[in-house]
Amino acid sequence: MRKTIALGSIAILLLAEFSLFYDFFYPFRILWNQGKIIELLLSLILFLWCLLGAFLIFYSSRSLLRKITLPFFLFFFLFNIGTYNIANSPIDFQQTAMIVENFQWWFWEVVENYGLAALPFLILLIPAIIFVERLPQLLRLNISKNFYFIPISAAILAVLGLHYSNGFFDRYPSFFRVPAMLVFAGQSHLYDGVRSEVNYSGTFDSRVEKIVLIVDESIRADILGINGYKQDTTPYLSALDSGIVNYGLAAASSNCSDYSNLILRTGLKKEEIPDLSQMSLKKPSIWQFMRKAGYYNVYLDAQSAEEWENYQNFMNENEASFVDELVRVRQRVAYESDREARKRLMDFLKRPGKTFFMLNKYGIHFPYFRSYPETHNIFTPALELGEPMDDREKALNSYMNGIRWGVDDWFKDLLSESAEFKPFVIIYSSDHGQNIVDDGTLATHCRPRANRFEGIVPMMVFSSEAEILKSYEAVQDTAYNKTSHFQIFPTLLGLAGYQESWVRRDYGTSLSEPPSTSPEFFVGDLHGRGSVRQWDTIFPTTKKGR
Repeated sequence: MRKTIALGSIAILLLAEFSLFYDFFYPFRILWNQGKIIELLLSLILFLWCLLGAFLIFYSSRSLLRKITLPFFLFFFLFNIGTYNIANSPIDFQQTAMIVENFQWWFWEVVENYGLAALPFLILLIPAIIFVERLPQLLRLNISKNFYFIPISAAILAVLGLHYSNGFFDRYPSFFRVPAMLVFAGQSHLYDGVRSEVNYSGTFDSRVEKIVLIVDESIRADILGINGYKQDTTPYLSALDSGIVNYGLAAASSNCSDYSNLILRTGLKKEEIPDLSQMSLKKPSIWQFMRKAGYYNVYLDAQSAEEWENYQNFMNENEASFVDELVRVRQRVAYESDREARKRLMDFLKRPGKTFFMLNKYGIHFPYFRSYPETHNIFTPALELGEPMDDREKALNSYMNGIRWGVDDWFKDLLSESAEFKPFVIIYSSDHGQNIVDDGTLATHCRPRANRFEGIVPMMVFSSEAEILKSYEAVQDTAYNKTSHFQIFPTLLGLAGYQESWVRRDYGTSLSEPPSTSPEFFVGDLHGRGSVRQWDTIFPTTKKGR
């Protein structure tokens, strides 16, 4: 009877945990369909070994090694459950990579935004450790303590399994899966060398003196009044009757900042994702193309402070060497960062000379109340300092306040002096959208089980040149709610003077042409690590993510 209870309780526990995956059998099925029988058999053997290890974590006899390691195994189990409670999915490669690479930032973000949601699991940890540590004695199963080498070896073998499959086969109990993911993420290194040169021998016919790419942070296009939202979040933009072409809702390339920014800077095409050969880290960047076309490169970073001297979104020293002027303007008061960036941009736009600008705005980072001053509390009730964002009404109102301050008012002040600018074209979008408690969970983006709102971004073109705007207006109706990030890079090249036929052949269609692909965004690691690799649409659908 005791053995039956022991086996049954662990079986129920593991079934409950595996049910957190939308499609638990996905890696098994893919290996079978691809004819990788040996890989499938090895994965099954390791999976069964881990199941045995999970049983022995609970029921092998008490020993010093068990006392030392048991708290860690139980912590990783509860950590996985807590992650699911916050993000609606078990922890995956992207999240572990984020923890490993930015632990201090990640820790304080969790404390500030999800602390109350994670607290019950931390409270459960200590009594769970005490109970499980004494469980073998309580049930008197008399399983030799020597068998405890199985869970220890399972954790090590899980690391090897993840490494061998590039993280694709990850269906192990979280006692082993989570620590193995963390180790794998820490050991998984990407190319960080010199980029290849621009391979273009044609002529140049630049169309405009100032080319600006503005990549906002976490702006969700369906909550902009200019796109028909019920609240008047963008009164200035909605009232513009000239100088703008609005494409409505657009698809981000990814629901994660670093991947979408990398794609925007390198022109990686949709059909090249997942980027298993890491071409996005090797092919020439936008800075190289602009320099070859005779433009002076300026990078405005409102997410980094001047004293940090860091790079983000996969940029490194080699890529930055093609940036003529890198200006970091993150301010101590976060919502002042974009205001300072705007001042710098306006000053540059008034100077003569061919210049390309890329501006990464501070935007509307969560917690949203940091993205606007208290005096700008237009939509109420809104979140207050230290208040968790699990109240959707307050979270949404705070987000809309951020839109008014950081998008509508920002453009109002920028364009108020546009008559003094040199001839310009501004392409405006965002890195990704936001889940604002839309599915009842707190995680805002970069989740393996994304909802469509994480991929909805704005797409607008501003210009002082009527002829240029006409080329975008010609396809505005057919492209409305259908454009994507993948059209931005070829648009920039066309404005810089690269031949249209060459651009289309090598980088796809621009914003002056009807979209050639559907508005979808990629969910998962851009470079193919982990088991999540899928495309999600920005339109309503009954399809669920993995």
